[in-house]
Amino acid sequence: MYIRSREEALAAMSEILELPERPAQIVQSTVKVALCLNAEARDLMLDVQAAILSGGLDALRRRREEALARLTETQVRRRAPGVDVKKDVLLNEVGVALDLLRVVRILCEVFPGVGERHPQWELARFVHQNQSFARESIEAGLRRRGRPEHAGLEGKVLERIEERRPWWPEWADSIRHACRHYFQRLSAAPGDAHPGADDPELLFHVVVIDEDRAREVLRRMTQTGSALVDYLSQVRARIDLVLTAQQEASA
Repeated sequence: MYIRSREEALAAMSEILELPERPAQIVQSTVKVALCLNAEARDLMLDVQAAILSGGLDALRRRREEALARLTETQVRRRAPGVDVKKDVLLNEVGVALDLLRVVRILCEVFPGVGERHPQWELARFVHQNQSFARESIEAGLRRRGRPEHAGLEGKVLERIEERRPWWPEWADSIRHACRHYFQRLSAAPGDAHPGADDPELLFHVVVIDEDRAREVLRRMTQTGSALVDYLSQVRARIDLVLTAQQEASA
């Protein structure tokens, strides 16, 4: 049976998790991905396969690195001049942030109440600091989809997040405004960047997921000239590179 929506994709993954052995789950998830006709639903299934069935954030990292390795030198020079995809520290940090946001997307699909009560950057920090708990909770939530006990499990996840909730810095809104203003300053001429690289909210989340990046933006906000624009451009270029590589790898 073909899969045509995110809801059907989650239902398929729920059924797969009922299989007793992990290798069999991985094989069946690969089969189901091949039967998925919806691009967003297929991406979600691939994320679940990597993040839940095949190794968690390490599996997402390996998949990201493999996608980046397939880019041509011309593509890298055009989108992120001077970046070495194997050695660039900021590229790896941005990639980790995007991987965390992929896990957050799964978490919010499985437990909608989590996404309603917490911003993505906050959830990404929680996932990073509580990887095993997040992974186990997502798998348990998928198994219990449509069952009465799912609500109780969601309540426990929310309680755990509240217990370990990171402090919402008073300067976070300032960074959000800076990201929005940055995009307003960009040229109005159309470009070929990945749509996600033109999303000020994604740029904001990638920045504030990491304390050091957030502080770097704050530091540059106090400087004159193009210091802030230059740094946000560096982050955006790497977002574009990662998203483009992953899009081409899944095509």
